[in-house]
Amino acid sequence: MKQGHALFVRQFWPVPLLLALLLLPFGCSQKQKTVPPPPVAGAGMELVLLHTNDTHSHLAGIDKYGNPCFEDSQCRGGMARIAAAIRARKAQSDNVLALDAGDFFQGTLFYSVHKWPVIAAVNAHMPYDAMTLGNHEFDDGCDALKKFLEKTTFPVVGANLKPQPGCPLRNSTIENWIIRQVRGTSVGIVGLANDEVRHLASACEHTTFDAAATALRRAVQELQARNVSHIVALTHLGLPADRELARTVDGVDVIIGGHTHSYLGPDSREGPYPLVEKSPSGKPVLVVTAKNATQYLGDLTVVFDREGVPLRWSGGAKELMPEDPGDPVIRKIINSYTGSLESFRKTKIGSHNLQYADGMDACRAGDCLSGMLFVDALLEYARPFGATLALANGGTIRSALAPGDITRSDLMTLIPFRNIMELRRYTGAQLLQALEHGVAEEGGKGPRLLQTAGLRYTVDASRPTGQRVVSAETLDEKGNAEPIDRAKTYTAILANYLTRGGDGYGVLAQGEAISFSNPTDVEVLEAYVKKHSPLPMPTAGRITFR
Repeated sequence: MKQGHALFVRQFWPVPLLLALLLLPFGCSQKQKTVPPPPVAGAGMELVLLHTNDTHSHLAGIDKYGNPCFEDSQCRGGMARIAAAIRARKAQSDNVLALDAGDFFQGTLFYSVHKWPVIAAVNAHMPYDAMTLGNHEFDDGCDALKKFLEKTTFPVVGANLKPQPGCPLRNSTIENWIIRQVRGTSVGIVGLANDEVRHLASACEHTTFDAAATALRRAVQELQARNVSHIVALTHLGLPADRELARTVDGVDVIIGGHTHSYLGPDSREGPYPLVEKSPSGKPVLVVTAKNATQYLGDLTVVFDREGVPLRWSGGAKELMPEDPGDPVIRKIINSYTGSLESFRKTKIGSHNLQYADGMDACRAGDCLSGMLFVDALLEYARPFGATLALANGGTIRSALAPGDITRSDLMTLIPFRNIMELRRYTGAQLLQALEHGVAEEGGKGPRLLQTAGLRYTVDASRPTGQRVVSAETLDEKGNAEPIDRAKTYTAILANYLTRGGDGYGVLAQGEAISFSNPTDVEVLEAYVKKHSPLPMPTAGRITFR
């Protein structure tokens, strides 16, 4: 996938103008003002939407492995570059809005050590106009989220979030929608927070949601009653859900989303930037998102007609490179938090020189190095207690394990959630149901995909949901395989996140609990790395896609 360049197709520039521009002499002063293109017949307002999503506390960007950096000089992305790019665009033009689609929390050592205050400190200087809430904003509960919201200096929108009495968010600053004036025209921004936070995160039991489509329709009606005809939905529901909303709810012009970490643009399997859907009334709805981890800044320009319907559009997801400028204030704030992470970064645990598919995306798509090493570590630890299987959802792996020395920081970044490990007894029927749940998403891939030790399975994602696992076998210590028996009982080690039904794994909450030492995930993996370094290559072929 060639993600290094944005795609900017200027659909509203006529061919004669483009030819004229090509004939202009080179070497003009950079301070010379650009002559704007002639107006498009029937055109109304032009709006520029800059957007991010799923930044996941990658405050200083990412390195060549996709792992988080601690200072951004040689890295891509980062909040300082995002801020600088937004400020530069806003200084050039008065029609720019900057929005974030959620999941600021979780994913790097910055967050594991400092939690929400480090995000709030950086965001206090970010030039965003609004954000919505991702599932990870609820990772430390509603009390922590409320404190974060109190320190957030720009609006937070979530029209579908309906905290009940007893929820700390009941009287929070979250708004259903906001209105911004752009060149004298009202633009409505509706938020749709992630509605799965009861099983994806740690939202309190009083956190409830209206259906996304219902909340969006209601918000559109309220905005239209205020004569707002330009409406942007800012969501953290995932690209498939965004596309469905575009096709089912009238009155929305643009949907800016997050959650699935989708890249749109050149060579993307998920589609061009923007995706263009049709509303029930047949009007175009532009759907965009900008991958994750601060690597990209989405940049969408929309020209509306005089009734507020998108007429022309252009843009792309621009990758932020090391040579791009960064905001010095935000860079200074990030650096002030880096020193306290030094002890984790300097503590060497072991090493490896392995080459295999790895990282967040790889672990959601099949066998991955970190996933296999992690579940192998779990199973080795739990075998003396009777375990024959280890399970981990792909979404628990947040980075790649780069070749070379392995530090405590690397392990805490790899699996940052500090999950407690449990032993549970399951029937073969329950295990098969869990495997099916793991491959139920589009293409059979995603954060629910189960990484396994002591078990291998084959998937045909073209089959209907619930019938995609075409074979599943247990493996003993010598590698001997045996088909899973639906009536037989198996003992597995897995995280308490899964045993309490996280990621929708209600079936894994049904297992019989077994008395166990209950170590944390990092403790188990650290002991394994110390014992086996340099790490041996784990046996692949655990997840096979037909």
